Amino acid sequence: MPGIFDTDGVHVPGTECDFQFSRSGSRPTHGRLYSPRYPSIYPNNVRCSYHFHARPKERVKIVFEEVALQKGDISCLRRADIIKVFDGRDTNSPAIAMLCNELTGYEVLSTGPALLIQFTANSATPGQGFAATFLFQPPPDSTAADSDRLLKLSFGKAFESLGPEVSATSK
Repeated sequence: MPGIFDTDGVHVPGTECDFQFSRSGSRPTHGRLYSPRYPSIYPNNVRCSYHFHARPKERVKIVFEEVALQKGDISCLRRADIIKVFDGRDTNSPAIAMLCNELTGYEVLSTGPALLIQFTANSATPGQGFAATFLFQPPPDSTAADSDRLLKLSFGKAFESLGPEVSATSK
């Protein structure tokens, strides 16, 4: 029976705390994710990866409702407990957020359909962890204004590259 603090992704077999979130079939477009053992103290010496795969043209929105990691100075650079968010499939993708210490209500939005959250806990004094929500955000509906804006932005560029996109997005 699922608990109140269960992550809504699919646990990756053979891993301690890796999850996959894919936008397919009947899977929900939104849900929740948590650090291990949340709201209790997370284990130390753990690394969890949360992989998000939206549909093409969709984006992934994450809201960190509650983050309570090992307390320390302001900088996240040398933190033993840290959450890194990558704008893509893996850690070679650009890091778009580094979270540490304590915070609430922090939002992250991917530029494309893939996003990776990596939670690393190596401190001797673990915290409570994090609670977050995810949303697979559909592409914005195009309007005449969007098409006009696209034309203005692209004016001067080769129309060949613009052609199919404009006709596909205009109504």
